[in-house]
Amino acid sequence: MRLMGHQPVSIYVDKLGISFKKSKIDVSQMVARGKNEKVSVDGAFLRHLGIFKDFEQFCGRLWSVRAIEQTGIFVMNEVMSWLLAGDKFAALTTMAKAGLPVPETYVTEDMFVAYEAMKSMNEVVVKQIRGAMGYGVFRLNDPDVAMHIFSYFANVNKPMYMQRYMEKKKGGDYRVIVIGGHVLGAEFRKGTGWKSNVAQGAKTTPAKADKEMSEIAIKATECLGLEYAGVDIAEDKDGYHILEMNPTMSWQGFKSATKINVAEALIEHLIRGIKK
Repeated sequence: MRLMGHQPVSIYVDKLGISFKKSKIDVSQMVARGKNEKVSVDGAFLRHLGIFKDFEQFCGRLWSVRAIEQTGIFVMNEVMSWLLAGDKFAALTTMAKAGLPVPETYVTEDMFVAYEAMKSMNEVVVKQIRGAMGYGVFRLNDPDVAMHIFSYFANVNKPMYMQRYMEKKKGGDYRVIVIGGHVLGAEFRKGTGWKSNVAQGAKTTPAKADKEMSEIAIKATECLGLEYAGVDIAEDKDGYHILEMNPTMSWQGFKSATKINVAEALIEHLIRGIKK
């Protein structure tokens, strides 16, 4: 960003001060990280809402970002779209309703209901709804072993989110990066085991998104109201499936494989959005 003549600042959502009366919202109380002076910005990237301990704190931060958007500051991605896309359950139900290809998925809070569903699906992948980077993901083919995992989820008050396991072609999957309704590029990721997360040691190689994959990635991004996203897509004998959406994706592996500067493309799109 500095190379393009702009000065970036880091702002924590929990440091914001929001005031409002009648039809006026004031978000001038923005404090840069490590500093006490107020700053003003024309646009922003929403990366996360920080660590929160209860629902009210989460709501306060959510609506603080929404207040910034309502003053006319261009935020990528908008907080409601970010929230929708970052929740696997919400994102996949939205995409399924829109007719996009998603894996067979089952969600419940009842471990006995999950047990019966697991038996009908034979082999599943169990995930956290808001997990990332492949941590805490289980591949299970025995309902009784799965019951121990379901019991843990129930005891910590987490829903059980499972998908039918897919035999991926070439043993890996794709990440397609979409910015502003266009495919920037794609990478193929393959691990030493069944996981394809770069954080889990998967290797990346450049890939070409064909017409169908590109259309799926673009439609998924638009369906969730995102300006940009990393769209994870796998292919099996039945075709392409969207595994999940990443509204604040990392791109180190992608850049290493494709040599494409994602940060530069994002900044250019942010500037276009500010000028609209």
